[in-house]
Amino acid sequence: MSQLYSKKIVGYAACCISALAVLTVSLMPKADAASMTFSATGTNPLSGGNSTALAAKAVFDDSIAGKLTLTLTNTGPGASAPSDVLTGIFWDYAGSALTSLTLSSAKAPIVINNNVTTVTNVDLTKVVVNKTVDVEWGFAKTTASSGLGGDSGVANPVTQHYGLGTAGFGISPGFGLSGGQQFDYGIITGYDSPNSPVSGGTFVKNSATFVFSGLPTGFDSTKIQNVRFQYGTGLDEPSTYYIAPPPPPKKVPEPSATVALGLFAVGALRVAKKKPLVLA
Repeated sequence: MSQLYSKKIVGYAACCISALAVLTVSLMPKADAASMTFSATGTNPLSGGNSTALAAKAVFDDSIAGKLTLTLTNTGPGASAPSDVLTGIFWDYAGSALTSLTLSSAKAPIVINNNVTTVTNVDLTKVVVNKTVDVEWGFAKTTASSGLGGDSGVANPVTQHYGLGTAGFGISPGFGLSGGQQFDYGIITGYDSPNSPVSGGTFVKNSATFVFSGLPTGFDSTKIQNVRFQYGTGLDEPSTYYIAPPPPPKKVPEPSATVALGLFAVGALRVAKKKPLVLA
């Protein structure tokens, strides 16, 4: 075989293989993100006789092996009444039950009282109140098919299987949820003509971060679902739910994929145009 033709054949083959490699990489699925963000908005009809807006956000992050970090943020306007205070979050996991999950840390960067910062970097599981150490935010979990339940007689019990709260919500102590001061140490962004319970309360400003240990191998944050944000001290007070957005429109091939297909086609065409090879 002619040495010249042999070199050209090798060149064309390399071109086609490179194009296929680019195409393959461009079409590979992207790795799942290590965090999931859930946001919800709503209205509180109980706030001082005037409806007020509610908004909250939760970010779940499992980037640290064996741990799950939850950052819970109140993104709504200032609080006027206790039912404006973000006091809990509940969720489900569409995988194997997280039976070993435990709350190992709960931190508030800023705690305020009447708009004045009283203390920073508070451990919400060890707050000293009147010389007594209180657990201000507790974690609940259950494998019961009905979920965590809660206040008897209410039309909106907690059907979720995992939850955090600074209020007890009537949830069985056996499930682990506890709240030392009820709506105190709930989360607010600030104040908006607060009534006396709110103006005299102590609150986490903006957000708190919770760290769980005992996360199993193979945990998939995309399976977190049915996220409910709870306000006030009872389940008959407002709550909002995350609603998943509609799926995005179908994607067209990425530019890299189009270029790769073009290179492959050009390489194939050039090979096809060559005269039949003869033996030297």
